[in-house]
Amino acid sequence: MPDSERTIGERFQASTKYRRDGRLLVRQDLVVMHKVYANPLEVAALPVPELQAGEGLWSVLAKPRESLAEGGRLAQQDMSQILWAAAGFTYSGQRTHVSAALASGLETYLIVQQLDSFFPGVYHYNIKDHSLEYLVNTEPSQALRTCLIEPNDISPYAAVLVFTGLPKRIDDGAASRVYRYLYLEAGAAAQAAMLAANALGLACYVTSEFYDDDLANLLQVGGSHEFPLCALLLGR
Repeated sequence: MPDSERTIGERFQASTKYRRDGRLLVRQDLVVMHKVYANPLEVAALPVPELQAGEGLWSVLAKPRESLAEGGRLAQQDMSQILWAAAGFTYSGQRTHVSAALASGLETYLIVQQLDSFFPGVYHYNIKDHSLEYLVNTEPSQALRTCLIEPNDISPYAAVLVFTGLPKRIDDGAASRVYRYLYLEAGAAAQAAMLAANALGLACYVTSEFYDDDLANLLQVGGSHEFPLCALLLGR
């Protein structure tokens, strides 16, 4: 099939194949493992995640994945559980989500509408300290409605978890499988977050239907070197 007749997805898949006569991805030894903001508005430590309670994995997997929120605030403990499940560290020092590269290419942000003891606005999850760095002091409801194509009504949701990708963190400087890794990793992180939300009895809705540049602007990540991959709306 001529390249001009292929869809963008088909061209992407073909151009990122490993071939025996081609160059494999050169994995870098020196990588930045995660972002740290030098001057956030404030830093709020999260409660220690509870790793013993909750439903069993098989029961949670059998539940419906997505549910609609009815409204209400989220507790700090619930958010601590979800953030750790989505992007934290295990006892062995590995990330909780699957990563196909040596370093994680993801960052995690939380857009707060109603979270106990937190101001509305945009936060960055500091995985090392298990804390939230307050970046943007704003009431985000209107901006979220502008960014998200679906769901239509976001007012019942208390917070929106957004995973962004940084391809240069794991890029070898040539045509490679970096974007495959980012999409795989974002899906794994979103799945982990959704399982945690289900185990806590919370409503959750995963979407990748958003205006990319608008959401990047809300997060203040630029949209070129770092860009949003998917979002998880959380509520009661």
